[in-house]
Amino acid sequence: MEQEFFRKNPELLTGQKILLAVSTGVDSMVLLHLLEQQNVKMGVVHVNHQLRPESKAEADFLRDYCEKQRLPLYMKVWERPAEKNIEAEARRVRYNFFEKIMEQEKYDLLLTAHHSDDQLETLLMRLTRGGSLAGHSGIARQQDFGPGILLRPLLSFSKEEIYSYAKKEQLTYFEDATNDSQDYFRNRIRKNIVPELKKENPQILTHAQQFHQQLTWANQLIEQALKENLRNIEFDGQRWSFLRENLPPETGARYYFLSAFFQQIEDQTRLILSQRQLFSLLDQIERPVTQWSVDLGDGWQFTRRYQQFCLEKKGIISDGIFSLNENEQIKLPEGGTIALRKSDTASEIDAYHVLLPAAVKLPLTIRRRHAGDRIRLSETLFKRINRYFIDKKIPNEQRDQAWVVEDSMGEIVALLPFVNSYLSITTETDRIHYILDYTLQVAK
Repeated sequence: MEQEFFRKNPELLTGQKILLAVSTGVDSMVLLHLLEQQNVKMGVVHVNHQLRPESKAEADFLRDYCEKQRLPLYMKVWERPAEKNIEAEARRVRYNFFEKIMEQEKYDLLLTAHHSDDQLETLLMRLTRGGSLAGHSGIARQQDFGPGILLRPLLSFSKEEIYSYAKKEQLTYFEDATNDSQDYFRNRIRKNIVPELKKENPQILTHAQQFHQQLTWANQLIEQALKENLRNIEFDGQRWSFLRENLPPETGARYYFLSAFFQQIEDQTRLILSQRQLFSLLDQIERPVTQWSVDLGDGWQFTRRYQQFCLEKKGIISDGIFSLNENEQIKLPEGGTIALRKSDTASEIDAYHVLLPAAVKLPLTIRRRHAGDRIRLSETLFKRINRYFIDKKIPNEQRDQAWVVEDSMGEIVALLPFVNSYLSITTETDRIHYILDYTLQVAK
């Protein structure tokens, strides 16, 4: 096994600095022993999750082992284990620690002891749970990680081969009792399904590895085909956006475009879409409706505003109603201001202005739009505000942020910051008595 191991993993003999993740189970202890045979430059990293009574004894054993072998050991104790999603949280803590050590100690490679049985189990689990093509592809032998590379050099070897090597070399290792529990999905796959598949076809592990490779190649081809589409996605610090013309024309390509897009931004958004959500979003995009919004959870929404698609956090729209008299100013919930002043001098304020005659009935009311609101645009033309927005192709988000200004008689004199009514005055003349100044929040 040793010769085949290094033949399949030539990276391990190139003098790179190796960090080996060791749990003290048979897989990682075999990997440690194999590396020691070639005197590679390496350190050992271990996380005591404190989830089992044996955890301390295993950590103590590894500490003694590394001391005798003069191997650098980096150890972390998970002081406050999670109560929910324990497996996922344990993995997150573990790999965060691995990355930290790699950066601090300048390691080039991180090695874990995943093997071909793990590969088959993972493929079966992901197929059962559903997921994307990339998600179905299983465990990668090599991938970028932190400042270096994550390598799984045992991935082409079976669990049986690993046990056989440990027995031949008389290695000490610890068996995790929870591996026999039927409470875990992976264990049920391992105990109940994998043995039957091996009986059906002894080459199942090889076939699983080949299938993984085929899926990986297929995903690479898809990413290459969509490179230009994905490159046109813009990020302004708050939202991601792209134009409709950046969408691939075919439905299948659009699915892979969306899947790749959400995978690319997963670390920034912590947003993981289910296949049901992806297909629902795809169906929505296919519809001829030019404005819509889909709630994706965790405060995120995917919107279409005519020819533009956006992923952004949902905004908070205030339903406040404000009263405004002469020489008063109000601060709006989103940070802007509205003030009403006499027009003794020409306006010099950098704001949206509404010039009002002396006959306007005070106080003014500042509010959000209501269904059925109409604004007078000429002496005889009244238009519903909703119709005005449609005609001007104002995006839904901007519609929801608009402010309606009406006088004390209920006459709408302005729709901020879009249009003034016929009752307002277009230029400053002697007829002007008031100026309404609307200042939007300045982006920081």
